[in-house]
Amino acid sequence: MEKQTNKHWYWILIKGIIMILLAVLILQNPGGSLLAIALYIGIGFLVTGLIVIVQGFALKKHFPNWGWRVFEGILDIVLGFILIAHPALTATVLPFIIGFWGVIYGFYLTIDGFSGDRNAVVKSITGILLLILSFLIMFNPVFAGVALVIWVGIILLIGGIYNVIGSFSLK
Repeated sequence: MEKQTNKHWYWILIKGIIMILLAVLILQNPGGSLLAIALYIGIGFLVTGLIVIVQGFALKKHFPNWGWRVFEGILDIVLGFILIAHPALTATVLPFIIGFWGVIYGFYLTIDGFSGDRNAVVKSITGILLLILSFLIMFNPVFAGVALVIWVGIILLIGGIYNVIGSFSLK
């Protein structure tokens, strides 16, 4: 089982790299349009969602929780379509959408941290950081505007770094 899981380590690496690239794009131009950022993030969610779904099905026979990976990918794709299809609405509700995604991903990582695998501590710490930042984005008006853009970039950067580190530990 371990050997089959390790065979697909590069999918997690690709997802992490995409998340880091999105974070860099966002952090380079925090004063830019929220509409453009929503588009960047929407495209990123579509691509990473597809990657996670492919990974989930590739591990179907060897990973008992493969359905959760597929669910994560579907959630990413749905959010990506929402961000791209309704850019004006997205700019208005972007804090909630990104915060909601971060909360789900944070809970997933925190709970998965109790699995006892070799990345358990990293998963738990990453999950807790994502939860804290995501709740701040969703419920604190101080994080609106440019501050929101910076925090979104940081959340994507943390998630991307986690995925890159996780992929190399599988390799």
